[in-house]
Amino acid sequence: MTCWRLLALVLLVIAVASADSPPAFTAAGLARGDRPAKSVVPGTYLIIYGTNLGPAPGQCRETRPQSTYPKEYCGTQVLLGDMPAELLYVSDKQINFKVPLDAPKSGTVDVRVVYKDQSSQPVTMRAGSNWVTVSLDGPAYTDMPVWLKIDVPFEGAVGYPSVFGPAGFGCNMVEARRNGQRLPLLARPDWAWYPIRIGGNICGPYATGTKMRSDRLPLHLLYRLDVPGEYEVRYTLRKTPPRVVPDQVDLRARSEWTPIQVLPAKPNQRAEWLQSIRNHPPTDPAELLTDTLPSLLGVPDDASFDILAGYIYHPDVSVRRYALSGLSYWPLDYSLPKIRALLKTQGPNDAITNFLAWRGAIRGDRH
Repeated sequence: MTCWRLLALVLLVIAVASADSPPAFTAAGLARGDRPAKSVVPGTYLIIYGTNLGPAPGQCRETRPQSTYPKEYCGTQVLLGDMPAELLYVSDKQINFKVPLDAPKSGTVDVRVVYKDQSSQPVTMRAGSNWVTVSLDGPAYTDMPVWLKIDVPFEGAVGYPSVFGPAGFGCNMVEARRNGQRLPLLARPDWAWYPIRIGGNICGPYATGTKMRSDRLPLHLLYRLDVPGEYEVRYTLRKTPPRVVPDQVDLRARSEWTPIQVLPAKPNQRAEWLQSIRNHPPTDPAELLTDTLPSLLGVPDDASFDILAGYIYHPDVSVRRYALSGLSYWPLDYSLPKIRALLKTQGPNDAITNFLAWRGAIRGDRH
């Protein structure tokens, strides 16, 4: 047998095997737009990416109705439980479909693809848009950064940092309690110290031109977690920030009270962590705004102040603005002399000017 005949035989075997294989996809292959789908919501449009989902492009000669979307096309169906979805596009590697309006609105639902009477393995997804979960994004220790991972069905709802300052979470609220007692908010945690102009989405983060994570919030900026043990947290998504409409009940979603465990810090843990930042200072704006700088706040010590103040001279305006607002975690009598010292050694910039002008207006201090 010649090499060409052997190659043709191998290709034929592969083609036959592929044609006989059932459809296959995973939860990661179920998308809404360009992002993974977090749930199956009635009336929304989803995409399935996988293999053997239907005929290859150009192989199906069946005419699709113009006025409606079919529930079966070229031998392919998408089933939510036993309910067929409307099909917008079908190929071997991609299916676009519409979730039926009478699909489940809570709990879970199994999604399957059937092609030529062969079914994929079911992929179990959340159903509806009335669920919210909150959890720790890694181990939590006393006097260390404590980040919460927020999982909501609304894309882009959790945006950080907000235009309202380091602990102004926009339309996101986090409550905390211990032994059934609500924890008090840290003093002055949640609005910028100087006037700002707000435009665009008041609930969203301010942009840096770099894609940032949108599923975490820094709990340690709202509450002092200096006692080890079990705490409870509850997340609420509102339509407007609390300080904008303080008395309006406008909840979009809310989690259950969820227990979290805060462990006692290890010896020298905070000092070693701060030293690691000094040794390898981050420069990327997205990393600084969504991780490093927020993590420095909440425990107002000398080492974290010195690292934060250095970013007042960062080339990115959003980083400078965040570092400036973050100074509110230290008493003004502490931060003002240090900022004046920076002015003498490194010179003025927009952040330094705003800091001194606004605080001078408050205190009547023009020096």
